[in-house]
Amino acid sequence: MKITVVALMIATLALAGCQDKPKTEAPTNQQTAALPAGHPPVGGMPGGDGKAAMPADAAKADPHAGMKPMPIPAGVPTKSGKVLQVLDGGQYIYLEVQHDDGKKVWVASLPMKVAKGDKVKYADAPALPNFPSKTLNRTFDALVLSSAVEVAK
Repeated sequence: MKITVVALMIATLALAGCQDKPKTEAPTNQQTAALPAGHPPVGGMPGGDGKAAMPADAAKADPHAGMKPMPIPAGVPTKSGKVLQVLDGGQYIYLEVQHDDGKKVWVASLPMKVAKGDKVKYADAPALPNFPSKTLNRTFDALVLSSAVEVAK
């Protein structure tokens, strides 16, 4: 009797699982009709003419254009020191900073106004070893990347 009930339950579950389920269709790009003129297709897929949806100069655009170093958030560990060198790397500015204890470190940040001899404070982070800069054609022994750098007044 138990075997019959178990077999009946298995057969019922198998039939329930094999029923046709609603089929979903691949999404179409019909929503582009509601987009403003000149807007690339949603999803970054090629347009109907076979050309890339992204503007040709998008790959060359600076993703950091217009960005500036942010203020140091409260509670974030900081370090400070005197700027010994300033190197302009285009998208980034590289600062050689000497801490009060004499230790020197390179800090990279978004471009900002800073000069040799200025005192700066930056959000501390682990230094990246052997960091290459293609723009400067140089490899830094250790480089701290910080988006929060302030010139002390």
